[in-house]
Parts: sequence; structure tokens; C-alpha cells
Amino acid sequence: MHAFTRLTTAALLAGGLTAAAAAPVLAAPPDPSGSGSAFGLAATGPLGAVPPVPAVSSDGGAAHKSLLNENRLKAVRASALNVDATPANARSNVAGLAVPTAKLMANAVTATCHDGQGGAHLTQATVAGKRLDATPPPNTTVPVDVEGVGRTSLVLNKQQRLPNGRLAVTAMQLNLPGGKGALRVASATCGRTAAQRPVEAPAPKPVKHHDLPVTG
Repeated sequence: MHAFTRLTTAALLAGGLTAAAAAPVLAAPPDPSGSGSAFGLAATGPLGAVPPVPAVSSDGGAAHKSLLNENRLKAVRASALNVDATPANARSNVAGLAVPTAKLMANAVTATCHDGQGGAHLTQATVAGKRLDATPPPNTTVPVDVEGVGRTSLVLNKQQRLPNGRLAVTAMQLNLPGGKGALRVASATCGRTAAQRPVEAPAPKPVKHHDLPVTG
């Protein structure tokens, strides 16, 4: 009797261990209050249309992408594009940038964002032969003449606070006249989203039914 009891107990324990081992391990859900993202290049308008490339976003672990020799745009050349993101941080680096029609060149263009604060760094960057500040203040605007397009503006270290509280940093944004498009180089977005207020449900209204007040 004792032997049967011991065997039954052992079998139950073994079955429990097997079931536990077979149970799937659930990953932790993404944190909805934080999201980081980054991309290397994006363009719209006469210069050409290119969606953000390479592009990453993260609500959980670290994300990374690289791209070599981006040359889909005839007016823009770049090499060694690297982007990284976590929920709280993002970084984008574009090397070997050249926009001949705007006489814009840079050895490297970098945008960083950390816990809702960010900045830009330009390495050996020039426009029309003039050296650009390596660490320009936020939203620095430089007039630029683009061949075949006309007078326009180059925004350095463009920073924009999004409605959800996150910060978007674009190291370079070459605007086209008349709002007809733009070229964005090295962009990083990070920060925690603002908490949403709960929506209160309306109070139930009494409804007469068979002379008895009910709610609905």
C-alpha cells in the first residue's frame, strides 16, 4: 500500500513537472509609456520620394539596422547609415552625405535622443563651402540655394515636441520652397508618452418598463 502511494505521488510530480516545462514562456508586454525610433534618410518632393531608411522602432528591447550606399536618390548620396533605438533612447548616424545641388556635404551627421532630450552633431559639414557648426543649437536655420529649385532653408538640429510628449530630433532638414517637400537626414525620437486621462462612463439613465424603473 505504501509502495503504491509512493509510486502514485512520484507519477503526479513527474506529470506536473512535464506540464510546467511544456507551458510557453510569455514575453513581457511592451511598455506603452515609452517608445524610441530612428531613421537615416527620408525625402519627399522634387528631389525624389524615399520612405525613412533604414528605420527602427522599439517598445521593448534594443533594435538596430544598418544600410550601405543609399543612392536611390540621384540628388543625394550617403553611406554607412546606422540606426538604433530602445524605448528611452534613439540614435541615427549617416556618413558620407552629399547633396551636390545644394553644395551640402558632411563626413557624418548624427542625431541622438535620450529620455526626452536630444541633440545633433555634424562632422566636417559644409554648405556652399562654408563650415557648419559641429553642435548647432536647436532649430538653427541656414539659407541655402538649391540648383534648379531656388532659395530655401536648411534646418540644423531640428527639435519638435510631439503631442504625446516625445521629442523628435532631425540633425538636418533641407526644406524645398513652397512646402513642396523636404530631405531629412538622421532622425531620432524618444521619450515617454503622456499618460492619458481615463474617460468617465456616462451615468445610467432610468428607463420606464412595465412601471418599474430600471437602468440601461
